[in-house]
Amino acid sequence: MADRQTKIVNFYESTLASLLASGATSGTLTTAPTTNGTTKISASSGDSSTHYYLVIDPDNSANREVILITQSTNETLTTITRDLEGRHSTDPDHQAGTTVRMAVLAEYFVDINDRLDTFPSATSTTTLTNKSISGSTNTLTNLPASQVDINGATDGTGIIVDGENDLVLLYDANATAVKKVKTSQIAEPADVHPFLVMGG
Repeated sequence: MADRQTKIVNFYESTLASLLASGATSGTLTTAPTTNGTTKISASSGDSSTHYYLVIDPDNSANREVILITQSTNETLTTITRDLEGRHSTDPDHQAGTTVRMAVLAEYFVDINDRLDTFPSATSTTTLTNKSISGSTNTLTNLPASQVDINGATDGTGIIVDGENDLVLLYDANATAVKKVKTSQIAEPADVHPFLVMGG
C-alpha cells in the first residue's frame, strides 16, 4: 500500500446519505466517524494521519468495497480512492442507505509494515547517533548539536582526570556541532593580575 499512518476508531458504522455512483470520488455519509463519540474526523490532503479506510456494504460479498478517504469535512467525503482491493472490474453503484463500516483491514497492516520497512534494518550501516525520529512522518533527522543529551552519563565525582586519554563533550560554536575532545585540549583559565582588576 503505502508508508502512511491512518485513523481507526472502534465501532463506527453509518450509511451513505446519497448515491455513490460507479466512478464517483466524492460522497456523503449520514454520520461522520468520530475519535471519541463526538469529535468528528476530517481528513486533510497530504496528512495521512487524518486519512481513514471504510468498507461500503460490508456484509454483501458481491458488492463489498474498501475505500480510502484522503480529504473530507465531517460527513462530506471530498476525495475517495475506490476499490483498494481490486475486487471489481468497475466500481459498483452504492445506493443511499447502504451500510458503511470502519473495520480492521489488511490495508492497515500493510501500511504498518511499509512504515517499518523505512527504518534501518538490523544489518544496516546507517548510524542512528544523535538522531531525532518523527512520529508523524516516520523519518530520521539529525538532532541539533545543542540538544545532545548527556544527562544519562555516570556521575564522575571524584575521578582523577587523565588529560591524554579522557574525553569530554564540547559544543564548538564555530562549527555549531558537539565534539569529543581530550581534556588536555581545554585551555586553562588565564590569570588576571589583581592590579588590573582594581584599576591600580
